[in-house]
Amino acid sequence: MQTDSILKSLSPLINSMRPFGLYFTRRPRVSSETTSEQSDSPVRKCRDWNFAQIYASVILVVTWFNTVRYAAIFDGKETLGAALFLKLAIIPAALLNIVIQTAYYAASHAGTFRRVFHRLDLSVTGLSPKYGRHTKVVITVCWILVAWTFFYHGYALLTSREKYDMTLILASRTLSETYVYIMTVVFIVLHLQAIGTWLFPQAMKSNL
Repeated sequence: MQTDSILKSLSPLINSMRPFGLYFTRRPRVSSETTSEQSDSPVRKCRDWNFAQIYASVILVVTWFNTVRYAAIFDGKETLGAALFLKLAIIPAALLNIVIQTAYYAASHAGTFRRVFHRLDLSVTGLSPKYGRHTKVVITVCWILVAWTFFYHGYALLTSREKYDMTLILASRTLSETYVYIMTVVFIVLHLQAIGTWLFPQAMKSNL
């Protein structure tokens, strides 16, 4: 009952993390050769891959590729100035993004989140309602920030992409306008993924 109450209080945050590939659960499948073996020897557990884990794995791979693409922003013609400092600031932000994404994938894969939830010492009748309200407030703030940053960045890229994405600056020199537009839309979606990866782990940390 205690663990179920904790998961229920955290469910808005958990459900918000799932679309960004930051949380998934793995369902164990217990197998044994015979009933006698099951009683006399340790139970062997084989975990199946479900849709949530496959989806999170795809998001992880895409995030890694998105991080690698930032290496293309350096063309060897940089000079000391605002543009160079902007490029240098993008790299640690991208590395932070991939570190968080990988860490949360590993924690979900290993079942660390479940173990943390089981170890939480929380009074069901006392603190659970207050805990649930705190979670809802944090989630509301996070989604407002996600929406604002997403629409602002999307508008900026669609109207003045040469100013806001170094990769698009390089692509516009060699690709047609149609391909650059498609890349712009893809980068807007990738930016949404990055925003969620930055915000929701901080919300989880704040709650736990």
